[in-house]
Amino acid sequence: MPRQTTATHYRKRLAVLTDYIYQNIEGDLTLATLAEVALISPYHLHRIYRSIYNDTLTETIKRIRLHYAAGRLLNTDLTVAAIARQARYNSVQSFTRAFSEAFGMPPARYRLEGSHTQFKQSLLNKEKHPMHDVTIRQAQPMTLVGFEHSGSYMEIGQTFDKLYGSLAAKQLLTEHTKAVGIYFDDPETVEASLLRSMACIATNSPDRFPEAEGFKRFDIEGGKCAVLRYKGPYANMDVAYKWLFSQWLPQSGERVGNQPAYEEYLNDPRQVPAPELLTDIYIPLESNN
Repeated sequence: MPRQTTATHYRKRLAVLTDYIYQNIEGDLTLATLAEVALISPYHLHRIYRSIYNDTLTETIKRIRLHYAAGRLLNTDLTVAAIARQARYNSVQSFTRAFSEAFGMPPARYRLEGSHTQFKQSLLNKEKHPMHDVTIRQAQPMTLVGFEHSGSYMEIGQTFDKLYGSLAAKQLLTEHTKAVGIYFDDPETVEASLLRSMACIATNSPDRFPEAEGFKRFDIEGGKCAVLRYKGPYANMDVAYKWLFSQWLPQSGERVGNQPAYEEYLNDPRQVPAPELLTDIYIPLESNN
């Protein structure tokens, strides 16, 4: 059996480390613990991580914890202080500073006024809040390759991180790489642990991504789609889907097609603040009503 390359070796070790970080995000992620999980010397772990992911391990953990905190703010009644402790901040003040820097407003205000609220207001009061901007497009067919994700859609970032690590190790990650998430189930009716999705990139060369390494292929047929451009943190997007299906679709005269919803991520959460993230949400439609 041929010996695996150095890049492949470290990609696999860092994929294990990524899983551990997401699964223990409320834990004490010390350098010694992370090095032990990754089986990489603590003297070199940071350099190896940065060389593969083009991001520091410290910034990655911070980004994941703040994304986790945003979800807790939206989906629980926990106090800001309790969420700060879960995100491993020593004080509400330090948590507020970090959250404000990432999300453009302090956590308490985000809970009340974040980008999710415009859709919530539309859901609650149809007459006062007009339809959001949805365009009907002829989407292009795409060949996608990526990793399957099982579980909460809020945690698909874990699979995207592993995908990007794999691409970087193969030197296939460029500024032109198009990231796409595919979502097969309705989170309102399917238990979170059973939700199916994929973290993908678009490619013209699917044969470069062998199934033996965990890659799966999915073909987007293209055709008529409703597209909503969403601006803001990924943690907020579930309300946009609720609005699309409960308000836009019944009033649109359109019918959904036989392909899953998918999202195209137009910028990189490692490079832009969460409020500036842009996502196109695609809902495939029937060509003829």
